[in-house]
Amino acid sequence: MTTTMRRMDGEIALVTGGGSGIGAASAIRLAAEGAAVAVVDVHADAAEATALAIVEAGGNARSYVADVRDAGALRDVAESVVAELGEIGIVFTAAGVSGARLDSHEVTEADWRGVLDINLSGTFFTVQAVLPSMLRLGRGAVVTCGSTSSFVATQGGLAPYRASKGGVKMLTQTLAVEYAPKGIRVNSVCPGAVRTNLTANTAAIVPTTGTVRNPSKPLPVPLGRYGESEEIASVVAFLASSDASYVTGQAILVDGGVTAE
Repeated sequence: MTTTMRRMDGEIALVTGGGSGIGAASAIRLAAEGAAVAVVDVHADAAEATALAIVEAGGNARSYVADVRDAGALRDVAESVVAELGEIGIVFTAAGVSGARLDSHEVTEADWRGVLDINLSGTFFTVQAVLPSMLRLGRGAVVTCGSTSSFVATQGGLAPYRASKGGVKMLTQTLAVEYAPKGIRVNSVCPGAVRTNLTANTAAIVPTTGTVRNPSKPLPVPLGRYGESEEIASVVAFLASSDASYVTGQAILVDGGVTAE
């Protein structure tokens, strides 16, 4: 990806889920705009691949391994990033899973916790880990990863996923109000149907009693197509930049018009 904008010069950005999909595209976009990027993923080879792609394109990136369910591991990564790259001014919490498409009476405790622990608790733990660095800077831009499911329940099933993404939206608003006096902005990007490998990643990470699959009848998208990870990354970059200096506590839908119908 090429861009003539350099809105991130001098910034240090941390991206979880940076080994694939929206996380990787966002790490690459932030680096293309000048940020030094800490690419964090539960899969070491995936994180390394994204960091290598950034470096080969002339950017600055390092890879780190952490499971977002582990608050201690995230704190360790944040401390390493500060020591190796500098204070963290940007974070994007892209790590997430979809879970199985089960009727709610079939959802087990493991199904529920498997999704909530990554999507909601993992988002909180990630932001919590970088906040000390942002507080030292006296500023920061946090971007969480929500979903159209933060707003609407369009098909049956996926109760854990939708609950987690609804929680991310309210967490985002709560943190925005709490840290606005400290110069830290907190917003959420909420993708619709985007072509990523989220489904495969979910099956690999979260044990489930059901089948992890895409909807049998995909939702109609007014723009006539699914989105691309790079299109979400462009909104992440905007929210992370000074162009969004008066934007906080917002959940920005990037869904091709799905929720407009």
